[in-house]
Amino acid sequence: MSTLRTVMRLEWRILRRERSALAILGFFALCLVLSALSSGHHAAQLEAGIRRAQKAETERYVQAAAKIEAYSRADKALQSKDPRNPYYMGSEGAARVAVLPPSPLAAMAVGQRDLAPQAVRVTSGVELAADREIETPMIGPSRLATGPFDPAFLFVFIFPLVVIALSYELLTGERERGTLAMLLSQPVTQRQLVLGKAGARALVVVLVTLAFSLLGLVFSGAKLASAIAWAHVALFVVVTLGWALFWFAAAIYVNSVGRSSSGNALALVGAWLLLVVVVPGLVQVAVDVTYPPPSRIELLHEVREATQEAEQELASIQGRHDLDQAAQGFAKQVTAMQRRLVAKMEPILTDARARQSERQSLTATLKFLSPAMVVQLAVEDIAGSGNLRHNRFESQVDDYHEAYREFFFSRIDRDQRLGTQELRDVPRFEFAEEPTAELSLRGILGALWLVVLGALLVGLALPGLRTIGRLSR
Repeated sequence: MSTLRTVMRLEWRILRRERSALAILGFFALCLVLSALSSGHHAAQLEAGIRRAQKAETERYVQAAAKIEAYSRADKALQSKDPRNPYYMGSEGAARVAVLPPSPLAAMAVGQRDLAPQAVRVTSGVELAADREIETPMIGPSRLATGPFDPAFLFVFIFPLVVIALSYELLTGERERGTLAMLLSQPVTQRQLVLGKAGARALVVVLVTLAFSLLGLVFSGAKLASAIAWAHVALFVVVTLGWALFWFAAAIYVNSVGRSSSGNALALVGAWLLLVVVVPGLVQVAVDVTYPPPSRIELLHEVREATQEAEQELASIQGRHDLDQAAQGFAKQVTAMQRRLVAKMEPILTDARARQSERQSLTATLKFLSPAMVVQLAVEDIAGSGNLRHNRFESQVDDYHEAYREFFFSRIDRDQRLGTQELRDVPRFEFAEEPTAELSLRGILGALWLVVLGALLVGLALPGLRTIGRLSR
């Protein structure tokens, strides 16, 4: 063990003098900070949009309460756009905004935030095809095509290349420079030499990654004051260690085979291409073939077919502007039609959600074929931008939508006008986060899988390290 520490100390001294290594680490550190700032700007825009929507909602409710009090004192007759009218308030006047709040480490990964809704406008109307009003800035097509520049992108795609650049010649470089025999003339074995060099470089890479990732998060405005935030940071540290171990273990194995430095570099880059690019693509193809994604157009068509009669009746009722809505029971007729629409749509939407869930379950199983997928999904979980969190949000919004709708429908059924107290009682949406223990368990299992793969590669490399080189000890 003391020999191993000696090798690591010597390697640190060498790294401090190696300009190419310092340049690679410096450039990677700069990219980490810039990517965190870019992703943090995206999260800040989202948060600002959500605050504007919530402020507008609060102002609407304050104005509606003032009108209710004024109309009640004056005993004014009920109008179509009257805040006392439960039909108008449920469908428009008292619309709520259900918000998926950004997580403390939102700047770590944009993830699904470009595609999935972060804020949904909820009314008593019926949602025909899971359409959502997204209270976020518009995203350009080029951004969607190329993906975001965030720390997750660097961590999954660029981090392995940094490791490869610093480790492809751990042993072969010494042999090709003619220094291996001199080193092995000292009381050190090839195993200790390679493991010590790899350990020193791994420690430097991990420290740079963690330090500048956190620095970027601080500059980007990440909220690190809570215990939950630091639990996410700890999980990121665990995943980083597992990811670094895997790639340095791959470098140790390649160095143990006996190729040249250029052959090692080619083999490691090939492994990067296979595990980071090819396998994730094949997994996506396998998921699409096994569980084809539900077509939005087909879903709309199925819903329209199932609800055509009710929709036509609803449209005919809503289109009669000559009706005395109160006398003719307009609101009750519309409410009855909307309930029928919900009942007919539910099996279709349930089937669509089930198919989507099957796709995601298969992806979660096949992710272990690619360490890059394990890391990508773990980082998105840490950033609160993964599929599971958005699914949780969608499910809670559906439940809230039902509660909101029934709040107003029940008052329409009773011909009850709204007062200021009823306005205060309108249900609010509060997103319930997944327990931190469940999120941590997923991340730790992924990190353990990386550790197992890394340990396997090191185990396979150890026999080869006995015989590679001019001298063996």
